[in-house]
Amino acid sequence: MAEIVVDTRVWKFVQTKIVEWWSEEDHNFPWRAPDEEWRLLVTEVLLQRTRAETVADLRKDFFSRFKSPASLGDASETEIAEAIYSLGLAWRAQYLRELGKTLAERDGVVPEATDEIRELPGVGPYVAGAFQALHRNRHASFVDANVVRLLSRFFGFERDGETRRKRWFLELVEHLFDHDYEPRTFGYALLDFTREVCARKAHCSGCPLRKQCVYGREIIIES
Repeated sequence: MAEIVVDTRVWKFVQTKIVEWWSEEDHNFPWRAPDEEWRLLVTEVLLQRTRAETVADLRKDFFSRFKSPASLGDASETEIAEAIYSLGLAWRAQYLRELGKTLAERDGVVPEATDEIRELPGVGPYVAGAFQALHRNRHASFVDANVVRLLSRFFGFERDGETRRKRWFLELVEHLFDHDYEPRTFGYALLDFTREVCARKAHCSGCPLRKQCVYGREIIIES
């Protein structure tokens, strides 16, 4: 696909409208409060490909059961799988156990560098970027299926399972995260917007991006 060239004013519009839409008071998940970093990192692993509300329901019991990285690392995969059964991704138990062991070896300290966080078991680019932006308030980008969906609708390009790995798409992501807001504020606003407005079933009627969004304009024409 040819490179998508976007005026900086368009990016400013997207960023501003998403942050203006967002309200911290209306989006109060437990992991958005200060906590031990290892717990926050594990939570981000739990949140991958999972509804935030489902993680919120089990998180308290999960950390009551696994009170430290060592207790997570010493648990059996079966025990961890039972604890996260409601997420529907029991295979993640193996990586959580390995992550617990690795963090225990580091006395529960999460690495400072994003590249080093990415190398931890079960982490990878998304979790590492989200952890740095949301929990350390550092400039870092993160891409999940929701972000891919938002950009594909707004700019009107086809997407598939490989889109997030394409160079031209990653360049769009760099522009999206090139903003003047606190990384934590913009990160949470983006996550909540793509979950509630530009969701799988788009809620275009209440979307502040609608008039400049290819998908949104098509809805206007059809209605």
